[in-house]
Amino acid sequence: MSNLVLIPTYNESENITDLVKAISSLSIPFDILVIDDNSPDGTAILVKDMMPSFPNLHIIERPGKMGLGRAYIAGFEWALQRDYQYIFEMDADFSHNPNDLIRLFEACDRDGADLAIGSRYISGVNVVNWPLGRVLMSYIASIYVRIVTGMNIKDTTAGFKCYRRNVLKSINPGHIRSVGYGFQIEMKFSAWRLGYKIVEIPIIFTDRKAGTSKMSGGIFSEALWGVLRMKIASLFRKPVRVEE
Repeated sequence: MSNLVLIPTYNESENITDLVKAISSLSIPFDILVIDDNSPDGTAILVKDMMPSFPNLHIIERPGKMGLGRAYIAGFEWALQRDYQYIFEMDADFSHNPNDLIRLFEACDRDGADLAIGSRYISGVNVVNWPLGRVLMSYIASIYVRIVTGMNIKDTTAGFKCYRRNVLKSINPGHIRSVGYGFQIEMKFSAWRLGYKIVEIPIIFTDRKAGTSKMSGGIFSEALWGVLRMKIASLFRKPVRVEE
């Protein structure tokens, strides 16, 4: 198996079973790694109950909420210790359509992208069921990030992505400082500075129908201040690629 989907979870018992089934039924095979932060609602128990029936399903259990970025770093390290060539990020709440995993895979495997981003903003604003204020906050944040960093990426906070293995090895995610949505920005910025081919694939983002959102104004605040720190720090570091 060369594809691994990372899914951080906290209280996603209403979604995780159906999501695992949806990903496992795709025409291209994907392994799934759930990174659960000790969900009180039993998300990890559901995952472990499914594992005998889904040999492509794996889990990392962490002792508590430690941040989205740290969850993905744990997943990246797990993937790089194994022979996965394409590593995906997606949310557990069906805001990302599992069918779009195939489009991200093809953008890298067939079309030569190093990082494929499922983009809400590359072809207008493709967001369903979000309050207008939240859409504006996200869209304006992406414009701000583009201005500060110089990246030509429309959806800079996107969390639906496919990385080639060597991109993650070059970035060395353990060195990423941001922990919330700033993590998504910093990972893209690192790949962009390294000169990797980044493409955006238009998707329709649909807000969760079950469970509770983890988004907050504080998460965006961390991301926006983190962008300034990240940009300043980049002026004193030269990125180095790792080739396999």
